Amino acid sequence: MWLVLALGIGFLAYLLYTRQFGWLLRVVRNMALGVGAMLIFNLLLGGFGLRVGINVITALVVGLLGAPGFLLLYAAQAMIG
Repeated sequence: MWLVLALGIGFLAYLLYTRQFGWLLRVVRNMALGVGAMLIFNLLLGGFGLRVGINVITALVVGLLGAPGFLLLYAAQAMIG
């Protein structure tokens, strides 16, 4: 676990050094917007039994894939039941 943390910090330091972290900011923005949208959709669709758990993995899916990832999570939940 410490190795993964050290690699992550090293990668972020590299991004800051080369000033190529614009994509990282977009992913974090998408994650925040996606989690907010999931909260709203869970409130609206929870009565129908369609609820997606909000955790790090679902936030990363929405952050990396954007709106298609958001729809993918709800479609998978609808298919699984």
